[in-house]
Amino acid sequence: MRWSVRLFLSAALAALIPWPATAKPLCGREVLPFAEMAAAIKTDPGTEVSRETASFVEIHDPKRLMIWTLAKPIGDQPAAYICRRVVQEDGQVKIHLSAECVGRTQNCDGLIGRILAEQNRATAPLRR
Repeated sequence: MRWSVRLFLSAALAALIPWPATAKPLCGREVLPFAEMAAAIKTDPGTEVSRETASFVEIHDPKRLMIWTLAKPIGDQPAAYICRRVVQEDGQVKIHLSAECVGRTQNCDGLIGRILAEQNRATAPLRR
């Protein structure tokens, strides 16, 4: 009985210990803090910055058929990364979208939603 109580307490304590987060890859790239992530993508051969504002950077990678949107961390807003990859599946061209936030992620979904809405508005005339 004493042994099972110790085992239970050990397991409960281990569950409460914060383990270091492991970064998930995003479009085959390790997720890094904003400045490092932007620099790493910009230094890839063939990439080009297509737009840069006070709040985000958009980088095209035509060799890998990718578009990166990197939202800068501002105040309590985390850095957010959106990667779009053009792929061919079942004879159709599709765009795979992946997103990740770095830092405090409480506002992550709203931030990514705002970025995508802004980009959809900006590209709407091209889809007509």
